[in-house]
Amino acid sequence: MTLTHPLAVVLVAISVWWLSTGLVLAMVNRSDGPRGRGLVLMGLMTIVGAFGFGLMLWGAQEPTVLGSYLGFFGALLVWAWHEAAFLTGILTGRRTGECPPGLTGFSRFRAAWEAVSDHEIAILVTAIALWLALEGSANLFGLAAFGLLWGMRISAKLVIFLGAPHAISELMPKGIRHLKSYFKTDRMTPLFPIFLALAAGIFAVLVVGASRATQAHSVVGHTLLATFMALAIVEHLVLVLPVSDTALWRWAMARQDRGNLAIRPGADGVSALKEGGPVSGPHAAWTTIGHDTIGKRKDR
Repeated sequence: MTLTHPLAVVLVAISVWWLSTGLVLAMVNRSDGPRGRGLVLMGLMTIVGAFGFGLMLWGAQEPTVLGSYLGFFGALLVWAWHEAAFLTGILTGRRTGECPPGLTGFSRFRAAWEAVSDHEIAILVTAIALWLALEGSANLFGLAAFGLLWGMRISAKLVIFLGAPHAISELMPKGIRHLKSYFKTDRMTPLFPIFLALAAGIFAVLVVGASRATQAHSVVGHTLLATFMALAIVEHLVLVLPVSDTALWRWAMARQDRGNLAIRPGADGVSALKEGGPVSGPHAAWTTIGHDTIGKRKDR
């Protein structure tokens, strides 16, 4: 089975999603402590992000299977820089404390925006720069991958803000745990089916695109995007269903956090470790790379 076979493409995408998310989480958790560690991590991630940008430029000039893979992987590395900056708390927003009690409506939205605005603006600037650098290229699947990650991140953030009962995760690094106070976990937003339907529609378009593509690089590119779209849908479902993503990336947690997770009793006397069963299937994010990692499960 070659790397152009749809099944191989799907397996590659899922493996990269799982591994890249875990690696970013592991590096962020191990950089916790003196601020210098976070700065060292971001220095390393800046090199990684620059390398990813180079891969996107290279892949964009190649209307080949290799070009589609290069653009896709490059976009993930650029995205990894943003996720590391966010998860360490180095680049979030000018409001660094918890949500003031009693805020509702637009006041609560403004406070939440101030807590993440710097990071969202940084992603917007990056997206514009990528568009200007890659516009008119022969292979734009890398640019499309970055756009998909960005769009589903915004969708996940809106769901978490509007209402997602299982939006808090044990995987949240310490640098952003104050953001839990901006989550709405008492009920599911009635808009969730709309978000899900839109995501399913995009997934269907990508699947049709892959099935109708006549060039190998287009088949691979559409399949990579469709797989990540499917993972993003699963991650959205994890926000509202009583399942945990902890088992997938427990290895990426700090040793102390893993120990606390194993011994912390739940409200029903069952350990938190037993609560975190495996779940199928994105930044989370969250992920971290494919999904928004600022939330997945509410403590019971």
